[in-house]
Amino acid sequence: DVLVIGGGITGAAVARDAAARGLTVALVEKGDWASGTSWRSSKLIHGGLRYLKTGNVRLVFESLSERARLSRLAPHLVRPTDFLFPAYRGRGVAPWQLEVGLTLYDLLALGRSLRRHRRLSREETLRRERMLESPELAAAGLYGDGRTDDARLTLENVLDAALLGAVPVSRAAVDALEKDGHGRARGARARDLESGRELVIRARSVVNATGPWGDTLRKWDDPSAHSVLRLSRGAHLTVPAARLPLGEAIAFPMDDGRLLFAIPYGSVTLLGTTDTDHRGAADDVRAAPEDVAYILAAARRTFPTAGISDADVVATFASLRPLVGQPGVSVGETSREDAIEVAPSGLVTVTGGKLTTHVRMGRKAVDAAAKPLAESGVSTGRSRTSDRPFPGAPDQPMPEFVELLLGAREPADPSLSDDTISHLAYRYGRRAWEVFRLTVEDRSLGRPIVEGLPDIDAEIVFAARFEDTRSLIDALARRTHLFWQAPGQGMEALERAADLLGKELGWTPDQRRGACDDYAREVARSREWKQRS
Repeated sequence: DVLVIGGGITGAAVARDAAARGLTVALVEKGDWASGTSWRSSKLIHGGLRYLKTGNVRLVFESLSERARLSRLAPHLVRPTDFLFPAYRGRGVAPWQLEVGLTLYDLLALGRSLRRHRRLSREETLRRERMLESPELAAAGLYGDGRTDDARLTLENVLDAALLGAVPVSRAAVDALEKDGHGRARGARARDLESGRELVIRARSVVNATGPWGDTLRKWDDPSAHSVLRLSRGAHLTVPAARLPLGEAIAFPMDDGRLLFAIPYGSVTLLGTTDTDHRGAADDVRAAPEDVAYILAAARRTFPTAGISDADVVATFASLRPLVGQPGVSVGETSREDAIEVAPSGLVTVTGGKLTTHVRMGRKAVDAAAKPLAESGVSTGRSRTSDRPFPGAPDQPMPEFVELLLGAREPADPSLSDDTISHLAYRYGRRAWEVFRLTVEDRSLGRPIVEGLPDIDAEIVFAARFEDTRSLIDALARRTHLFWQAPGQGMEALERAADLLGKELGWTPDQRRGACDDYAREVARSREWKQRS
């Protein structure tokens, strides 16, 4: 019934929604799940506080509603997080403006705020976060939002779609659309990038969820179609938590209107993001020297006593936001709202939007496909994903679930630390029991992949067996986060990870070496800004 092209968060949500309605669904992605934009976000589930400044109250309201939904349906992946928003004398947001904004933010949440905001004096602010010490600091607001694992949120959409009967296939590149004699989009031609096999996928409706590549498919469908996308590059970097030790997440405004974040993630602090027009190819996105310089300058101004420098950067990554262009509007002011277009051929294109609103976007895209499906005698019915928990959602509140896992440590592996147990609970939810089972079968799999971090070898094996992991980049950048959390970006564990993954996937020595080389190149790309600066 439905062919979805694009395995980022949007395409995965479309496939999940369509499959939940009882439709037959194929989902194809040319790389790994979330390998484009969807793992390179700020990893936030939030209402978009800065959108109040541009008057986009409706988007904030919808995002806050979806934030509450995701907190309920994926509690292991969407974690309530306190944010401090500093206010300064003579720059940024004045204390009274911050108070008005946070009050409106609470009101738009309709009582579903993760916490009601509080105004903090300068002294209270510094007691909570000494790294904000600055002569210009006047006060701060404390409010609640959420953070997530963006790659895993995408993966759980894919896994749930499969549980509902969809057929998700990664490493399948679409080369052209298929049309019937009346010019209707009726599928696509694709190539299996591992075997070289060519496929023809026939479908009653085709959904273009390719994000930054959306205009390419629109022009395959109709060469006269005008480009509608404006690609905005968002860069991030991580620094060691020891260099920027934060007790909670910080949202800090810049003079140019950007709102940046500093978010503690275990061994590192994540800093970002930029918002600049991208003129190059969608397949070649990396943090530019000016992106890194901008973020570091912002961090030095906000945390002057930390003295963060180029030498502190652990990793960088960048992605493209597929925004719907608005003539005469700067990239920073361009709306983050989603947009659905149904072409005369019936091709449904979904673009724009936010990680936070992906469930809603999936529903809207399938609703838009109702007409081409109805022409084939297929009814879409109503969406069933609004209240459907994600595959890893535990039956208990998360603190109780963590206690259950801690109690099961003895029969699994007594050497597993409390940090590792908690880490597994929040990464996999109830699927953590399956990771545990691997450590029961082989105690050596309880060993940390990188010393000092909670990730364990069993996760590499689990990723290969149950999570469609085909490369070391998949395993170390998206199934785990060693690419941007480990001091050496996972290079110190590369050989052992290759042994574990290669054994599961049956790699030859040449394939193993090629996988290691591919990962090393990805790490080198993330460090290129140093040579170009």
